[in-house]
Amino acid sequence: MTTDDYRGDFDPNFTLEQLSRATLARLCREYMMMGMYHDRGLMMHVVVAAGQDATIAQADSEWMGSSPIYAARNKKNLGMSGDAVGTAFKAMQFDVGAPHQYLDFQFEVIDHDLGYFHLPYCGAHDYLRHMTANDETLVVNMCHHMEDRTFDATLGTTNPRMRAIPIHRPPKADEFTGDHCRWEVRNLPEDDDSIGARSAAPSLAVVAASRAAQFEFLLGDSGEDGGMTDYAGDLKQDLQLEDFAHNVLVRQAKEFCLDAHILMRAAYWSVDELISPEVLDDAAPQQRAAIAPVLVARLRDALNIRGDDMAAIGKILQVDPVLVNDYVRYEFEVIDKTHGRITFDGSSEGIGDDVCRSPLSWLEDPDAPGFEHMAQAVNPRAQVRSVADLMWEIEIQADAEPIKPHWGADMVGAFGTAEFDLTMRPVNVSIGERPARTITA
Repeated sequence: MTTDDYRGDFDPNFTLEQLSRATLARLCREYMMMGMYHDRGLMMHVVVAAGQDATIAQADSEWMGSSPIYAARNKKNLGMSGDAVGTAFKAMQFDVGAPHQYLDFQFEVIDHDLGYFHLPYCGAHDYLRHMTANDETLVVNMCHHMEDRTFDATLGTTNPRMRAIPIHRPPKADEFTGDHCRWEVRNLPEDDDSIGARSAAPSLAVVAASRAAQFEFLLGDSGEDGGMTDYAGDLKQDLQLEDFAHNVLVRQAKEFCLDAHILMRAAYWSVDELISPEVLDDAAPQQRAAIAPVLVARLRDALNIRGDDMAAIGKILQVDPVLVNDYVRYEFEVIDKTHGRITFDGSSEGIGDDVCRSPLSWLEDPDAPGFEHMAQAVNPRAQVRSVADLMWEIEIQADAEPIKPHWGADMVGAFGTAEFDLTMRPVNVSIGERPARTITA
């Protein structure tokens, strides 16, 4: 028996397996959005520390150091094989850099070596042009300089001779109709070096050596009947996550969390190496604080988690995408309405996976382990206190000064992102035609 939400009592033994296929599909889309939140929460600090031009090198390093890893992982998990353009497109449908609906990729396969994709709606471009008053230089930075190398790095996991060639793309006028961009994707002949070889980013070898990159999620039993058990067949243009079997969606939810973790790991290595460790020391905790209010509100809405007591905090931490299920093992205990305890298993693969820094590196700090921002987004009077190695008590202190949301939260969720509708997409209704939703805590 599965459930459509997480209302009611706190369950110390809660697992994603308890959620229905429909709810898991929505949750998967929420987890895919972590790639968007991550960049918005971190890039503002890169700009301040190193200037706008540094964002290009940062984006190249983090996405090229992560997307080849998680693209290969998703292909293996879902049975995608071969070196055809259609296989690469299937992998792109599971890329946390292309969250479903928010980046409305539409694919067309011509043959083994040729295809096209376009985006009738692109939340990333829409966000940037509104955030920057459609500054051409900044739009070109993202839609040209960052995408040229990162698209090819992702496609190269399927075929190293595969290239993405722009047909048209931004900058565009403030008001425009039609597709945000359109690209040709083709496998180049062996003797065609017209575009040049693509070299790997240095970050890739580092992140690939992490336990995160090698970690495997077990495929359990399904709690519901129906759905696709793999994606070995042809590309489905109208693919929705609801098409997949229950156990596949359970694994995929965990995979999307790990994919975002791998992305953040590549990003943190890049800041450490390209700017300085001191910048990351300052930026990473602020990034987590900026992401938390938007992420918590959306998770609460997706799972119908209400209230601001310790049970609500415990539920949120059980589904926190940074605390990747299985890769990190932990228990949350609700002692009473205002007291709780979280304990991490030090033998987890994710604990001490320190080939480079990751969001979990802050668990080494007893006073600011990172997850406190999620708790404080549920209740701003929540305080954490280390009581033993990898164990913290959480207390809601009625007389404590409420923690104000981080100033960066407005940037993370700006221009409709915080309210963007990630429920199942109605058939034959474009993303741009869907009415806005109100996300409430």
